[in-house]
Amino acid sequence: MSNKFFADALFVSYIKGIPSNERIPYLQGESLTQEIVNRLTDQILSGIVCSVQLDDETKENSLIADFREGWSTVYIVKECENYYEFVNDQFPTCETQLNITGDGPTPQKHATEDLQLMAEIIIHFMQTGMVYPDCTWEHTIH
Repeated sequence: MSNKFFADALFVSYIKGIPSNERIPYLQGESLTQEIVNRLTDQILSGIVCSVQLDDETKENSLIADFREGWSTVYIVKECENYYEFVNDQFPTCETQLNITGDGPTPQKHATEDLQLMAEIIIHFMQTGMVYPDCTWEHTIH
């Protein structure tokens, strides 16, 4: 029986101190279930998640989301070259630097404190492989 989700693999990292039995382990294929989606949503909303990575079977379509100090950021890669970065409609031009990822500062225009929205973006991609339609995205080609 084939996976009903677009995403084929899920990796979640957590803040320090989260017991291993509460963590979602690396999952692939049939291991992705609605129960996992519900659990991931609850964990994002509770603030214990540091990052989420989703990939399809080809690894050409992925989502990376990072969380830190109440802020989160997300980008989506489609077909290896189309890069979609979340844009916060409240701060669409704000370049104030936030430390959310381990890869350097993130401009506030690419971050949100709305964890519910972030969960919706992640779950939408997991289910459809598409960017979430109810927010703004900056699209570039790499």
